[in-house]
Amino acid sequence: MTGLKTEGRIAKIRRESPGERLVPLLILILCLATLLLASLRIMGHGFQPLDDAFRHVAKVVSGKAWPDILLVRPEITMDSHPGWHAILTGFQWGISGEPDDLLAFSIVFLFLLFALIPIFYFRRPEAWIVALLIMLLFSFGTMFRTFYGRPFIFSMFVIVLFCFLWKRIRDKKRPWVELVGYTLAAALSTWIHGTWYLLSLPLAALFVGRQWRVFWLMSLATLIGAAVGACFTGSPLTFLSQMVFHAVEAFDSHVFQRQLVTEFQPFDGAPFMIVAFALVLLWQRLRGEKLSELLDDPVFFLAAIGWCMGFVATRFWSDWGWPAMTVWVALQLQDIFEKEVQPFAIKRLAFVAVLCVVFFVALTNDRGSRWTGKLGIPWPKMTEPDQRPWLPEKGGILYNDNMYLFYNVFFQNPHGPWRYALGFEPVWMPEDDLAIYRKIQLSGGKAESYEPWIKKMTQKDRMMLIRESDPKIPGLQWHEVVPTVWSGKLPTDGKTIDG
Repeated sequence: MTGLKTEGRIAKIRRESPGERLVPLLILILCLATLLLASLRIMGHGFQPLDDAFRHVAKVVSGKAWPDILLVRPEITMDSHPGWHAILTGFQWGISGEPDDLLAFSIVFLFLLFALIPIFYFRRPEAWIVALLIMLLFSFGTMFRTFYGRPFIFSMFVIVLFCFLWKRIRDKKRPWVELVGYTLAAALSTWIHGTWYLLSLPLAALFVGRQWRVFWLMSLATLIGAAVGACFTGSPLTFLSQMVFHAVEAFDSHVFQRQLVTEFQPFDGAPFMIVAFALVLLWQRLRGEKLSELLDDPVFFLAAIGWCMGFVATRFWSDWGWPAMTVWVALQLQDIFEKEVQPFAIKRLAFVAVLCVVFFVALTNDRGSRWTGKLGIPWPKMTEPDQRPWLPEKGGILYNDNMYLFYNVFFQNPHGPWRYALGFEPVWMPEDDLAIYRKIQLSGGKAESYEPWIKKMTQKDRMMLIRESDPKIPGLQWHEVVPTVWSGKLPTDGKTIDG
C-alpha cells in the first residue's frame, strides 16, 4: 500500500503544470523577502537597541582599547569580543564610518543571520516562519532580543546550525563537510562572542540524547574550533582564561541577585512558551505521533537544558534554550505540513502569502512604541558648547552608576578624552570602585554612598546620574545637562557644597 501511495504522489507531481512547479521557489523567495523587508521596516521606524550595540559601535569609532575607555581591573587585559569589533571595523573601512550606519548594520546583519539563513535548511520554509510567528506571540521579549545588534546573536545562530547538523553527522559515514562547517562556526563564535565554554551545552544535549558517535565527533570539532577562534585573538590562553574569569566574577561579586544585570538574573520560567510547546506537542500526539520519539531528540534536550538553567540566569534560556525550542517547533510543523499539504499546490502558496503578511505586520507594528521608544531622547554631547563644561576634561573620569548612561554617552561621544568608572560589566571595574558601586546599589542610591567617589574626584572629573530632580548629593555642583541627566563637578574654588 505504501508503494502504491508513493507512485500515486509521483504521478500527481508529474501532472502538475510548469507554473505550479514554481510554487516551492516562489514560497522560498516570499519567506526570504518577508524577513528582509521586516528588518528594513523596523529600521525605518528609527529603531535603536537598548544597550551593548552602542558600546560596540562606539569602541570601533573611537579606535581605542578598553583600558583607554574604562577604568579596568588588572586581570582584564584583552577585548572580550575581538571578532565582532574586527567585523565592524571592516564595515567601517569598506562601507561607512558613520556610527548610525554601523549600528544599523549590526542590527540587520545579525537578525538576518539568525532568522534568514535557517530557511535554506527547511524543506518547507513556511514552517520556520510559523515557528517565528509563534515565538513572536508567546515570547515577544526574547524575539525582540534578536534585534539587539549584539554578538550573542551569532551564538544563537550556531545553536540553530547545531540543530540541523547533528542529524546529518549521525546519518553520514563520513560527515567531513558538516564537521568542518561546525568547527568553523565554533571558531567564529569564540572569536566573535567569546563565551567558548557555553559551546558545551549542545554537547550536553547530545550526551543526554545518547548520541555517542555524534557526541565525540562534535566534541572534537568544538574543541578545535574554540582553539582556532582563540588563536585569532593573538593571545589564545590569555583570552580563554579571561573569559572564564569574567563569567566566574560576574556571578561572584554581588550580595543579592538583584545587583546583577537583568539578563544574569533568573527568569520567570517562560510560562507562555510552555503553553506554546504543549500545544504543538498535543497537536502531534492527536495525529498519532509517539511522544517518546518527539522528545527523545538532542534539539529538545538542548531547549530543556536552557530552560532549566534559565532559573540561574535568563540568558541560558534566551540565548541557548529559546533558539533550540524555536527550531524544534519548526521541525514539528514541517513534519505536519509535509504530511498534510501538497508541495506544489497553489493553495499552499496562497496560505504562505497570507502567513507572511501576518508575520510582517505582527513583527513590525509599533505597539507600545517598542520600535520608536528611544527616538528623540537627548544625551550629553561634547560638541554642544553649553554641555561641554559638564562632561569630563581631558584625562578625566566620568563616575556613573548606570550602564544605560554609559552606553548612550559613549555612543554620542566616542572620541571623548575621558574614561568611565562603570561601563558594560561591573566586574571589569577596579576592586575598590566595584565595592563602592555595590554599596550604591544596596543603599538604593543614597547620597552618602557616593562619598568615596566624590573624595577621589579631581577638577577634571564629573559624576553623571539619571534623576528626575536635583540629586542633592553634597560636595558637588549639580546641573541638568539634558532632561533627567545630571552632571556634578567639584566647585572651581575647591570648596565643598552642602547640597
